[in-house]
Amino acid sequence: MHNFDKQTLMARTEMEVIELSADHCVMRMPVDGNRQTAGVLHGGASAALAETAGSLASREQARTFGKEFVAVGVELSIQHIRPAHDGYVTATATAMHLGSTRCVHRVDITDEDGRLVSTALISNQIIKK
Repeated sequence: MHNFDKQTLMARTEMEVIELSADHCVMRMPVDGNRQTAGVLHGGASAALAETAGSLASREQARTFGKEFVAVGVELSIQHIRPAHDGYVTATATAMHLGSTRCVHRVDITDEDGRLVSTALISNQIIKK
């Protein structure tokens, strides 16, 4: 598990990294504390989880080119399929393209019963710091 600085969105939303590589990143986040006023998981929280999973995986790809390279998000598209009411949601980022300048990951977010909550596509640009 990775610990995030308490001033980051990842820490404030209680995201946890379970697995991490350029090809594959698995994270989870509690529904509690990340709800919208209707009482279900906030779509923005789902989007933040998807972007974080894809960006961390892309960061791993960037590191293969040297310490001076980082990944920065350039596009996120997300579809919300069904609401999550309680427990944890899990994001699984799978690489669709790992290049020297661009990475694309598909991120599926599921509830504790394995049902698809959201699906996203994220692109990251690899740049020098």
